[in-house]
Formats: sequence, C-alpha cells, structure tokens
Amino acid sequence: MPCHDILSRQFADSEMCFSTEIQNKLKISTVIKRETRDLYCPILPGLPEDVAKFCLALVPRSYLPVMSTVCKKWRSFIQSKEFITVRKEAGKLEEWLYVLIGDAEGKGSHWEVLGRFGGEKQILPPMPGPIKAGFGVTVVNGKLLIMAGYSVDIGTACVSADVYQYDCRLNSWSTLAKMNIARFDFACTEVNGLIYVAGASQVPKSTTPTQINGH
Repeated sequence: MPCHDILSRQFADSEMCFSTEIQNKLKISTVIKRETRDLYCPILPGLPEDVAKFCLALVPRSYLPVMSTVCKKWRSFIQSKEFITVRKEAGKLEEWLYVLIGDAEGKGSHWEVLGRFGGEKQILPPMPGPIKAGFGVTVVNGKLLIMAGYSVDIGTACVSADVYQYDCRLNSWSTLAKMNIARFDFACTEVNGLIYVAGASQVPKSTTPTQINGH
C-alpha cells in the first residue's frame, strides 16, 4: 500500500476520533447546562420564590408524584423538608394511613393507603426484593422505611439486613444501606431522626451476615 494512502487513512481515523470526542463533550456540556438551568430557573416564572413555593404546596398530595416529573427544580423542592414546612403553614398536610394487606394464602402482601382525598384506595408499587415477613416498619421524615425480615419462600434460614424506603411524594421505592446485622421479629422506632432497634431474632449461627454501616 502506498505510503500516502496509509497516512491518509491514519489522518482520517484520527480526525474521526477527534470528531467523536468533540461530540461527546458537547453532549455532556449540553446535559450539564440543562441540569443547571433546571436547578436555577424560577419555580414559577413571574412569581417570587416564596409565593411560587406556596402555590405548589397547595396541590393535593395525590398529585405530587406527577408534579415531581415536571422539572428537577420542582422535584428537588417537593422532596425537601421545606416543602413539608410550607404545606403545614398552608394547612395542607394530609395524614395517610398505610396498611399492609396479606393475600389469602399468606405468602404475599401489598401496601395500601387509606385516608386519601375522596376515599379512593391506592395500592403502592411492590416492595423491592423477595417477599418477606418479620420485618420492621417505621416512618422518618415522612418516608416509610421497611427493615430486615426473612424470606417467606425460604423461611428464617434466609434472614435479611436490607432496608427499603418508600417516598410518598414520588410514589417510589429505593434501597438504602443495609443494617449492621440481619434480623427479624424486632421492635423499632424513630426518635429525633434516628432509628432505634430493640430485640430481634437473628440469622442462625451457621451463616454470617454482612457487616456494613447501619442506620
């Protein structure tokens, strides 16, 4: 192959790589600019921030998951403690009761919400992970926490240290850091933002739970 053909191909390849690199950087820059714009743009254009926040706080709780998808600015505010404070000042706090309903065979369950506006029943999305029993339940900052428990299918030989969080404002579950020790059938409560656990049946001595930072 002639030397000039090799040089031409190498130049074309390097030019293509350079072009691709520029395109990737432009895409990243565009995403960053869009995210920055979403975070710093007004909540409601034309209104002072405190007035705009008050307007969002007046929206019924059942519409919050939809509102959170409008933009990152709205989502960030809806997830903040300030949002709860503003709703309280506006007299719009809604108390909902979460009930765990077991199925007929006793091998499954789901969460339902009572006390919604209009008496409508809402079924929560399924919890992450395998179906469990013997887990702990508490509420922290308006979020439902499900901790530990054992697998319904396998029994107490499969004890978990998993922690799941349900955010009613987003109508979604997320997985948090695990507890230090896998356990089931224990008491738990929240005090000043901290969760305290008392008593438990732990994983059998034949197995060793994973040790990580607890809650």
